Amino acid sequence: MDTPPSTKSKPLTHALVLFGVLVFFVIAVTLVVDFSTLNAQALLFITAIVCSIFIAKNVYDNAKAEEYTESVDKNFAQNLVFASKELYTELYQNSPVPYLLIDVAGNIKSANLAAHRLLGLAKGQEEGVSAFERIVCDDPEHLELIINKFQSKIAVSNETVRVKYNKNDEAWALLSLFHFVSAGQQVGLLTLVDITRQKQIENAKAEFVSLASHQLRTPIAGIKWSAELLQMDAATTLTERQRKYIDRLLDGARRMAVLVDDFLRVSRFELGTFYPEYTEVELSKLIEEVIAEQSERIGQKKLVLKTFYDESVPTVSSDANLLRMITTNLLSNATKYTKEGGTIHIGFIKKSEGDLVLSVADNGMGIPSGDQERIFSKLFRASNAVRTVPDGTGLGLYIVKEAVKVLHGKVTFHSIEGQGTTFEVTIPRMN
Repeated sequence: MDTPPSTKSKPLTHALVLFGVLVFFVIAVTLVVDFSTLNAQALLFITAIVCSIFIAKNVYDNAKAEEYTESVDKNFAQNLVFASKELYTELYQNSPVPYLLIDVAGNIKSANLAAHRLLGLAKGQEEGVSAFERIVCDDPEHLELIINKFQSKIAVSNETVRVKYNKNDEAWALLSLFHFVSAGQQVGLLTLVDITRQKQIENAKAEFVSLASHQLRTPIAGIKWSAELLQMDAATTLTERQRKYIDRLLDGARRMAVLVDDFLRVSRFELGTFYPEYTEVELSKLIEEVIAEQSERIGQKKLVLKTFYDESVPTVSSDANLLRMITTNLLSNATKYTKEGGTIHIGFIKKSEGDLVLSVADNGMGIPSGDQERIFSKLFRASNAVRTVPDGTGLGLYIVKEAVKVLHGKVTFHSIEGQGTTFEVTIPRMN
């Protein structure tokens, strides 16, 4: 902010007035006093005395000004420190996020109001309570890992845990724990963000998806079963037109069943309820079963299917359901988007690093370069696929990506529009 003009001119006015007074004083003394009787040495002495007086006064004024400034700065600093402490206390105590200060053993030294509410403790009851005894993990080793990280001075961030309160009740929370030194003591700052409401919503979604999927599967199975019974009738009982209608009915029921299964899988992936179950899987046999399931379409389009299996890998330690899901969707896309008489290669090889690479390659329509960045997005289909094959959900490759993620693997592809596409899935878990 600029200083007002009146404030700026005040020191200058004082200086001019003082200068005028001194000049007047010198002239008056010159007129009154006869300096002819004084020698040069006396005049020099008087001049020195006068200058010393002014210099001393100037030093005195500057010292007083510095003293005043230091006093103001000190008061300001003290007020600022006091205000900072008040602000810190206010933020810590009244923050909506539960904060706890704990020692290395996990004993609570201090807790804010939100932490008192979450733990169900009255003010003053938290001291001596073990924070680690209030935390529950599905896997006890997970809690041990969190404690070991903290005691090894490694930060822990956003771990999903449950917190005990009111004896038998539990709340879901995101745990973060940071180590620091205060007054020479090892201390930890523990935050527990309450996510119970979010967990309840997730559980409700999971239950709804499971119930809806079950309720949808039942009528679809009934429709499919009834249509298959009609197909079993003698050729003379049904007309050619009626058989076509039954074939369409069966085809629609199959597509609906696949769609329901896809939505269920997507929901499970997004809710994080899909956990791998590792077993020894004979991958070549699994691929042959998937090929058999899609043999009807392969035969209808007269596709040439070539397989290659690494004989040095009889089995792989992985989740059979997830591998089947990946293989089924990749092969289904290859058969769907390859023209009649085209060729598909499917199989796996072992890399030098020990990983397994599952590959599905075709010489079909390929993926336009402008669509390749979004090809694994949910409900997205390439522009040429939408034009050529309108029947599709855009969930297949999204499911592949999520299934590979659960297996801690990697999926890549290379595609040229009009020439074909190759998908490679790297599976890290091998025996």
